[in-house]
Amino acid sequence: MFHGVQGEYRWLETAAHEVYDVLQVCPTVAANKNVVITSFDSYPLQPTSEEMQRGWRTSGRSLHIPVSGNISAIPFEVFDEWYIFTTDSPERDYKVFVKHDWFTLGPAQTIYSRTGNAFDLKRMQRWFWQELEECNPESYLGRGTRLKFVSRNPEYFNTVLRGLSSLARIRAKSAKAPA
Repeated sequence: MFHGVQGEYRWLETAAHEVYDVLQVCPTVAANKNVVITSFDSYPLQPTSEEMQRGWRTSGRSLHIPVSGNISAIPFEVFDEWYIFTTDSPERDYKVFVKHDWFTLGPAQTIYSRTGNAFDLKRMQRWFWQELEECNPESYLGRGTRLKFVSRNPEYFNTVLRGLSSLARIRAKSAKAPA
């Protein structure tokens, strides 16, 4: 896991965790918020009529969900991308970053792949931070090949960082335990 700061946002990235892990260690990241899902295992979500009555709506490729205190109502899969707002989520065409498996928030020299290079990565990172500045979510949560959690709420960030670190230690101990 590595982490850093960009402007008012703190971020972390790890291949060892899932979206569910973030919600498990800090449910307040999404509880009573407005979540915009821009990617859901490579296909768009279509809300049911019951979900539409609860305020869910689609806008372009995105699904906007007003989340109650019950975060289990949020649909999530392996490859997800969420923009999380404390107020109404803006209607806009959100950029999708999780579909680029080589995308990382870390230093460009840490990752090279067949599909991306350092120049592409730096440009994509610039677009990512511009997207956050423009739409101004409280938090961003994305899981492609690696989990990315970004928040301008320092309390949430610290809770997630500590919680994911603890989960990793627990998992490592249980993996070493004799059967």
